[in-house]
Amino acid sequence: MIKCIVFDFDGTLVESNDIKRRVFYEVTKNIVGANLILDKLFASPNPGDRYNIFNDLIYDLKNNNTTSISSKYLSDLYTTICEYEISQAPEVSGALSTLKELKKRKIKILLSSATPGKTLKRIIKMRGWSDLFDRVMGSPESKEEHLKSILSLNNFSLSEIVYVGDSEMDQKAALSIGCKFIGIGSNSSRFNSKPVILLSTLEKLVKELKL
Repeated sequence: MIKCIVFDFDGTLVESNDIKRRVFYEVTKNIVGANLILDKLFASPNPGDRYNIFNDLIYDLKNNNTTSISSKYLSDLYTTICEYEISQAPEVSGALSTLKELKKRKIKILLSSATPGKTLKRIIKMRGWSDLFDRVMGSPESKEEHLKSILSLNNFSLSEIVYVGDSEMDQKAALSIGCKFIGIGSNSSRFNSKPVILLSTLEKLVKELKL
């Protein structure tokens, strides 16, 4: 029986993946050469988090003597814009109703994201979703570390935990501890190998879980 469901956030519960990518270009739009460097960084399979990306960007720009802006300034500006826009972004179809249904069924609901923890908690609060989650986890801890923490702090077996996400990073985290994974989204190219279960939205999640 499923007792705990761990959700990714961006692209899984909220349509925010495009926002996060777009804002990188928005906050650097007046910096000569930034677009080309960002394109190169995003071509990498793992460009890192916002801090890594802006650090790499500024490093390249300073090598070319084209900017005096700090990576911290860009990271802080990026965070401020993203917090507001993601708090207003549309949910993935069925997200809120699914969370409420799981809560009603007394399933433990946890959030695991690569977004910085404090930022993630502010976004959840701004959306009015704080009461829906038993725990909200973000970076600097990895998703694998989140799952290991869940196992160490709760008396769950692996068969009682499901991880729900929209990317290979999410699937890899689930595989790393051996729990069940359910993919979300219609774009299977986000995964190195197509998940055994891939739902286009969250509307059929409860039925799929056979709760």
